Amino acid sequence: MNKILIIPFVLLFFFNTNSQNSRGVIEYGKKSKKRVLTEKDKQRMKETPEKYKRFQKMYELYAEGEKKLTFELRVDNNIGIFTMKPLLESESNHKKQLGPGPYDKGVYYNKDKRILQLNAFGELFLITKPKLKWEIQKETKKIGEFECFKATTEIIVNTKGRKHLITAWFTTKIPISFGPLGYDGLPGLILELEVYKKIYYAKKIMLNPKEEIKIEKPTKGIKVTEKEYQEKASSTMQKFKKSKGL
Repeated sequence: MNKILIIPFVLLFFFNTNSQNSRGVIEYGKKSKKRVLTEKDKQRMKETPEKYKRFQKMYELYAEGEKKLTFELRVDNNIGIFTMKPLLESESNHKKQLGPGPYDKGVYYNKDKRILQLNAFGELFLITKPKLKWEIQKETKKIGEFECFKATTEIIVNTKGRKHLITAWFTTKIPISFGPLGYDGLPGLILELEVYKKIYYAKKIMLNPKEEIKIEKPTKGIKVTEKEYQEKASSTMQKFKKSKGL
């Protein structure tokens, strides 16, 4: 019998959850982390109220665009692929594509390596990403009926070695060691991921569906390591600034 569970922000559908076969299709949504006004923000509101209002309006439009996004993680026999589902060609979407970020449109493939296929700077890249080193924290929280465990990791985001903290909430009750944006390596499915002040959250989970789960490894693109891609991005940005006299 199918079991349907409705909870805030997360809608989960389950099929044969007792099976240990790691097969499934998981849909995720995306939203911005709740903004907390800093003292600098409050000062800007006083000094340039009109400019701040325009910024706030843009932020609200972007958040509205994010609500239209749906992502899909497909997993079969310990192979996973994560992609953004196509947006509907409505008039609203046509006028303002404010939701997707540059990495939302990538294809994330997980097997023995983490690979990102990304179109950037007018070229298609196949970026091999380094293995993640997770630290499982003491904090837990409920997402639906699942007790989830908190895990954190750091990634290097530029050629200067600047690091960014990633937070994941995973459940050991679903034996799929993948999550959004190619993040993997935890002992269970990631139901919520926080990265760059954005939150990716599970909306629907279908485990062991009768239909075939098709996964094709991305093969097209310039093969680079993440460090090589960061060097390319840095060089391109420097050239752009120079051309603009910045």
